[in-house]
Amino acid sequence: MRLMPLKFFLSAACACAIAHLYAAPRLKAQAEVLVEGGLKAKVLENSRGIPPATPQASVWRRTRGTETSELKIYEPLDLWRQRAEVGSWEDRAGNLMKVGRVLSLVPEMERMECTKDAVEKKLDEMEANFSGTEENLSEWKRAWGASGRGQFVKARGGGLYWVEFRLKEKLKESEIKNLFRVFERSLVANTRGTSGAVSSMKWWEMKDGKYRFLTNLGRARGEKTIRDSLRLMAALRKGFEFYVPPQKDIDVCTVRMFATLGEYREYRRSTGADDMMSCGLWDPSRDELLVVAENPERAQETMRHESFHQYLHYATGRGDHAMWFNEGHATFFESVKHLQVKGTVAPLDSGSRAECVNRNPEYYANQMAATLRMTREEFYSGKANDHYVTAWAIVYFLERGAYTAKEFEPYRGIPAKYLELMGNGASAAEATQGAWALAEGRNLAEDFLKFWRTKRKAALTARESLLLAERKRRK
Repeated sequence: MRLMPLKFFLSAACACAIAHLYAAPRLKAQAEVLVEGGLKAKVLENSRGIPPATPQASVWRRTRGTETSELKIYEPLDLWRQRAEVGSWEDRAGNLMKVGRVLSLVPEMERMECTKDAVEKKLDEMEANFSGTEENLSEWKRAWGASGRGQFVKARGGGLYWVEFRLKEKLKESEIKNLFRVFERSLVANTRGTSGAVSSMKWWEMKDGKYRFLTNLGRARGEKTIRDSLRLMAALRKGFEFYVPPQKDIDVCTVRMFATLGEYREYRRSTGADDMMSCGLWDPSRDELLVVAENPERAQETMRHESFHQYLHYATGRGDHAMWFNEGHATFFESVKHLQVKGTVAPLDSGSRAECVNRNPEYYANQMAATLRMTREEFYSGKANDHYVTAWAIVYFLERGAYTAKEFEPYRGIPAKYLELMGNGASAAEATQGAWALAEGRNLAEDFLKFWRTKRKAALTARESLLLAERKRRK
């Protein structure tokens, strides 16, 4: 037996590694379920699925005389894409594969007619009468926004589909044709017995009566994470309702939890968003709260903050709240403690916002008057972090500090008055002015500093103590 020098084996190993790194994209050996049962095909090797984006909607408020009604309006293109898009898969090299159902063209409708039911009905009608003429297929591609290399493919079992590849690497024409050939041979529709097959998208859901979680976490880790998150959200909901009583019934709220930050960013990118610095947010236009599970501590903080925005949106039916009230309460809930045995949350005067105030209370006290007047654009520009801290300080004083002394009593009714005025149709600025009139003649900066320096600890229990005393008095 001839012995090869070590140098040869190292060179061969490096060559194999380089060859693997730059290998042409391939499809998996086995077909998998694409998003849902009934359609199977092969997808890119070493890829992760990017779910179709939730359709956007905007709320239009119409006033006729003394009556105000709300209309949720959708873009027909978004609802069309929800039906058309099967999914996208991106591999480690950045190659992207997208698959779509060819069902109909996009309906043309008047803007104010585009409720979800109306658009869905129109889509049903168009799908029943759709014919795959060359002109229709060309129009379908334009609506889809086809790019890269793509082609229409008929599935065994019925149905026409579109598959396209956006390749980062330069491939031979024969290699590209092979990708299409392998996909077409693997594409099967209307299959039975797919419930036990592997899903290429790997998204699943868990829900209770108030929240619905969608996630691509592995089941072993994911089930515990989602159960813990549902318990946290249930406890937070009790806190939200205590401080901001709902003015409307609230439907089940959707939370989409991503396994990694990269997958979250990919999903945001697929929606056309350009905020690639965020790690989670509440997206009212799509009715979903987005969370990244990669860092458990950060994920919980995101849920505590962003789920208040989600709650306020549904509880009041308005998304144009004053920044001091909306962001102030969201930051207030960032630092609450989850009392798992009781299933509630308890306020804390600690956390990053409180630490900032503690380092320079005079600065933030003097910023309060200006923060109360800030528009959305003003709040998020300039020293945005200072604005968040000041909003936290305002709300912490109103919701906790105002209950520590009789002299602060005028402040106690401000949050409720603000909500009442907003519920009656006032603008955020009008509601702010009307609510703070309750403390007319008081100096907010001086009162906050007096509270923070002398009565801070009492704020942790004062409100509940007063509530308990009031209940005993009534008995």
